[in-house]
Amino acid sequence: MAKLLRFVALPGGEKSRTMEASFYLLAVRLAFGLLPLPRALKLFGIVRSEAGCGQNSAAEVELIGRAIERAARHVPFRAVCLQQAFAALLMLRRRGLPATVQLGLLRDGNELKAHAWSLCGDVPVTGVTLARGYSQIAVFAG
Repeated sequence: MAKLLRFVALPGGEKSRTMEASFYLLAVRLAFGLLPLPRALKLFGIVRSEAGCGQNSAAEVELIGRAIERAARHVPFRAVCLQQAFAALLMLRRRGLPATVQLGLLRDGNELKAHAWSLCGDVPVTGVTLARGYSQIAVFAG
């Protein structure tokens, strides 16, 4: 009940961005879980590309990053970095802002770890602080 009350107390714009983030997290989770990756990317109109040009608004980018983070904590499934990064890309693209998702790998002893993070131009959106040490292997733009 306390979570619901905190959500209701949010300003209108933050509520709507959080609801939108929840929707995109679910859509990305379903698409990536049910479809092969190339088909899911095609469904969302996402291509493998370095392109992400255009104007950005650092304030709007920060609000989107916070909405993704807030929604990821409260959706009834585990929203991993891949889902968060692609949900952010879709939210940014909807606003006409440049967005990229970067995928990286890190060797940790005998383990290979993967991570996804999103950027709007050079402005971090999701997962960038955890990306240190990862070698970029792919970039996607929407």
